[in-house]
Amino acid sequence: MGYLEEMAKYQKTEKQKEFSADFLEQQQIENYEFWDEIEIGREAVIPLKFEVKAEDMIAYAEGVPDANPIFYNEEYAQKCGYDELVPHPLFTTQVLFYLLRKGSGSWIRTPGSRNPGQILEWHDPIRVGDVLTLKTTSYDKWLKRGKYYMRYLSELYDQHGKLKMRGYMTLILPRSKADVLKFARGEHALEA
Repeated sequence: MGYLEEMAKYQKTEKQKEFSADFLEQQQIENYEFWDEIEIGREAVIPLKFEVKAEDMIAYAEGVPDANPIFYNEEYAQKCGYDELVPHPLFTTQVLFYLLRKGSGSWIRTPGSRNPGQILEWHDPIRVGDVLTLKTTSYDKWLKRGKYYMRYLSELYDQHGKLKMRGYMTLILPRSKADVLKFARGEHALEA
């Protein structure tokens, strides 16, 4: 069984089923933003929205996996003092990957990238029924020890314009589209 067939076994929600997990797909690569093309300081509001459903929160927690019942059982979450299900602290990862399919910020989906860390600031809980909008700003990029780093400021707002999460997303990326295509072909793509 191949990777994509294995992944399909875990795709339970409506959003998961419409989302392609094949980041090496040529059409997806054509839509990515590349390190060598990114202009620092550019802001964008991503037109796609993410309506939070209970199934989205539950599926993410199952996929992590995290067995804490506050992520799966609303009654248990209420006994713990919450109004409803609690999203996993990294639930926004799923939201960002879903929203950033092409254009500004889509570099987070780049094949061959590595994650040296993120900084997440929570401003208000994400709740079932929220419709999330993403604003991105290309924040910084740098070269260190032959590796190409990219950092974006990502902010999620609900349908009322209330800030839910602010995050500084950092990845080590292939430098260019040509490097990503080398990686997709299985060739060494990063300069040393």
